[in-house]
Amino acid sequence: MPNNEFGDFQTPLNLARAVVATLPPRDYRKVLEPTCGTGAFLQAAAELGVPQRIGVEIQPAHAELAAAHGEVRQQCVFGLDLGADLPWAAGGELLVLGNPPWVTMADLTRFGSANVPVKSNVRNRPGMAARTGESNFDVAEYIWQKLLTELRGHRPTIAMLCKTQVARNLLGFCAEHGIPLAGATLRLIDSHRWFGANVDAGLLTIHIGQTVGGYTCALYESLDAATPSRHFGLVGGKLVADVESYTRTAEADGSAPLEWRQGVKHDATAVMELPADTQARIEEEHLYPLLKSSDLFHGNTTTARRRLVLPQRCLGQDTTELAGTAPELWAYLQEHAAALDGRRSAIYRARPRFSVFGIGDYTFAPYKVAVSGMYKKAEFRLLAPIEGRPVTLDDTCYFLSSADLAEAAVLTALLRGPTTATLLSALVFWDAKRPITKKLLQRVDLARLLGTADHRALAESAAKLTVELPEQITPAQAQRAVESLTARWDALS
Repeated sequence: MPNNEFGDFQTPLNLARAVVATLPPRDYRKVLEPTCGTGAFLQAAAELGVPQRIGVEIQPAHAELAAAHGEVRQQCVFGLDLGADLPWAAGGELLVLGNPPWVTMADLTRFGSANVPVKSNVRNRPGMAARTGESNFDVAEYIWQKLLTELRGHRPTIAMLCKTQVARNLLGFCAEHGIPLAGATLRLIDSHRWFGANVDAGLLTIHIGQTVGGYTCALYESLDAATPSRHFGLVGGKLVADVESYTRTAEADGSAPLEWRQGVKHDATAVMELPADTQARIEEEHLYPLLKSSDLFHGNTTTARRRLVLPQRCLGQDTTELAGTAPELWAYLQEHAAALDGRRSAIYRARPRFSVFGIGDYTFAPYKVAVSGMYKKAEFRLLAPIEGRPVTLDDTCYFLSSADLAEAAVLTALLRGPTTATLLSALVFWDAKRPITKKLLQRVDLARLLGTADHRALAESAAKLTVELPEQITPAQAQRAVESLTARWDALS
């Protein structure tokens, strides 16, 4: 990614021409290129014969070069009302082309940039969600939102390069704000070929109409693909990755009757995670076997390569008590205080010293059903204690906890079944940085899945999952767990 505050990827002219070649045929009479750089899209629009061409660019050297292809305003795009402040000619279709900055608000903060939008939490995420990163966003996304809001009265066609995650977010933005989407396509590009960037990106084209045609988007595997590979977007107000596949399992998209938990967050790997063979001077009751995403994905779950230092058993617990109850741990934490006190995340502020997050009774439950959030396939694993200690997980993992092995085995078998796999394939965007999230897992209606499953086959599958564990269950025990879960969940409905 570009190491500067402007997210400066200059678009090759050949790519700009290829983008223009994908446009739906319309009477384009005016074109806007926000953050136009050296004006590749303005030049492509001139070759297309669009008479009025306006660019906006903050960097003087770039603006001077772009002026050869249209009228260029040298100023920050954030200070303009793009619908009212630009001298648009009457008549004809408005076309917006461009490649807005591939830089995030977190990047701008790191660069100390003044070239920022006026709001830092534009998605209006509340409290902890905003503080832990959900409000971090691409500047490109903010520019898209600005275009969609300020130009909606012009009913433009907007065709700009962006990350695929930004494209998905924008469908939700349009639905939330009632922007009448008449059509949308996303054509994937090879960002490494064009920009040397290892990021999933594409050409998002949106046409704003007078009435809503739905908030779905056709996905094409390349700029010149003739037909879409699938459609993604909002169905019944919910974002899905594959609209066609979703229709086959939509009934299981609801709300899980159990709460998925995230593993322990501590932001101090070198201090809090120790090799399993380390002879640390820490009380054993504060050391737990730790599995990470790679362990879950590859099925290495019966032994642990690392141990996790846990100074708390519940969120917000007073850690100064450790000086008396666990003096060796307290001395260890004091020894590494600089690293722990220097953790930058805002979540540690106004918390007991040396705090961790993702901690509670569920952390210490003996049995868990866990999955990594980081891989491009969901591998659900049944976890049992290792050397008599409950297994802990890092914060890239998600899990359900249980005090009963048979229940945990049934849940694992249910999640490993074909219906769940089909539902997840319809819901998950595998190109995301973290494809599996708690929010997504909570959508899997386990009660509905259990209600439609073959209970005898499910019980047999659950029993087989325990074969390699220190403790095993029989199909009969699994069957009783199936009946118990069914009764509990039926009582909730």
